[in-house]
Amino acid sequence: MADAEPSSKPAEKEQKPPEGLSQFIGKVLDQLSLSAWMPAAMLVGCGAVLLQLRSRGDFNLGKAVVDLTNKPLGILVVLLFALVLAALVSQAFSFSAIRFFEGYWKGPLVWLGVYRLMVRRKARKRAKLAKKLADETQEAFGTAVLRMLTREFEPSFIRAVAEAFYSEDEPTTLEKKRAAAFNWQALLSPDTTSKLSRIKQAKEDYPAAHRTLPTKLGNILRATEDSITNKDQETQGLVLQRGDAIPARLRLHHDQFRTRLDMYCTLVFVYLGLAGFTVALLVPAQNSPIGIVVITSAFLLLAIASYSAAITSARGYCTTLKVIFPARAS
Repeated sequence: MADAEPSSKPAEKEQKPPEGLSQFIGKVLDQLSLSAWMPAAMLVGCGAVLLQLRSRGDFNLGKAVVDLTNKPLGILVVLLFALVLAALVSQAFSFSAIRFFEGYWKGPLVWLGVYRLMVRRKARKRAKLAKKLADETQEAFGTAVLRMLTREFEPSFIRAVAEAFYSEDEPTTLEKKRAAAFNWQALLSPDTTSKLSRIKQAKEDYPAAHRTLPTKLGNILRATEDSITNKDQETQGLVLQRGDAIPARLRLHHDQFRTRLDMYCTLVFVYLGLAGFTVALLVPAQNSPIGIVVITSAFLLLAIASYSAAITSARGYCTTLKVIFPARAS
């Protein structure tokens, strides 16, 4: 069958559905960015409260807001104003929140000695993990050697594997290289290899001893920063330097994990604040003690869950950074 000939009439080529009011409004709204919407919402909200104060003739701000909510449109204005105000405050607070959970403390936490105690505690934990990994690895290697003997490996090869395991020098001969490359962990049981993997992962969450920070989140991020940089350089500077050289997919993952990290760190403080607000608000009103305990405990659990989610996001963020900077990663 022959292809249909294209129409020679320009009008038929460019036929489009007529644009209605919805398309026109959509095009107008597309021209307005978030930086325009938020100040406009603040202007409308503050202006509505000021007009209500003027109509009352006093400066009772709380009563003015209550009167405004009694009006049909006032509820939407107050909710929008409160939502935008909370968004602005939390956005301004997000950087301080993540810096706090990274362990970059100052003020009372430093001169009261809390920072020093937490750093020492993390350093001791890192040392214990390093010792535990070494002990468990040696014990597992002994088990692997016994299994090599039962499976009739050549004694010379077993001795070469043992020498490669305990030696810190690079193998020189072909036999030594073959012994060093031998995967002796394949002879272990799954639970043993899984245990070694967990301990190794826990140790890799820490940077060098002299670079230890007081928080788990901070140590995870710093360990990655030290592995992809030659000097004490922040990863944000590296990402900015790479700029357009970073593939779009990796840049998207980087931005997503970074946004989640900021969000979850902020949520920890939000839930802690709500827990304190629950006690301060409901205890004087003599609400049910059981209800107060339940609500407060729920907010505290959500704060713990948010910190755990922040650590998970940090791991994804660090993985993305190692992919972006493979040549510098250790």
